[in-house]
Amino acid sequence: MTKIAYPRVLVETIHGVTIANFADTEILNEEVIGEIDEQLQELIGGLGQADLLLNFREVRLMSSTMLAVLLKFARRVSAAQGRLKLCCIAPDLAQVFKITRFDRIFEIYDEESKALDSF
Repeated sequence: MTKIAYPRVLVETIHGVTIANFADTEILNEEVIGEIDEQLQELIGGLGQADLLLNFREVRLMSSTMLAVLLKFARRVSAAQGRLKLCCIAPDLAQVFKITRFDRIFEIYDEESKALDSF
């Protein structure tokens, strides 16, 4: 298991799957979102084709701007022939994903272990 720490994202690899855990409980501030966006772009740039899991375990609030970042990230992962899945989304955030229909765009799992098994 390899771990890399970024200010906003903790990255680890388990069984060939790269997991990005968000460090912030609230992803609302434009500066924070910009840093997350930059770190995710660096991550996909360094990995190329990969299996990626975004873990939202710590996140309780998130702005619509962050949804746009996720969509852009998903497109980059897809362009690199990778696979992207999400897990551990809090119930209130899950509702946002349903309202925006992002639950149809992303494969979302309740638990990290289930998401890892799905790869």
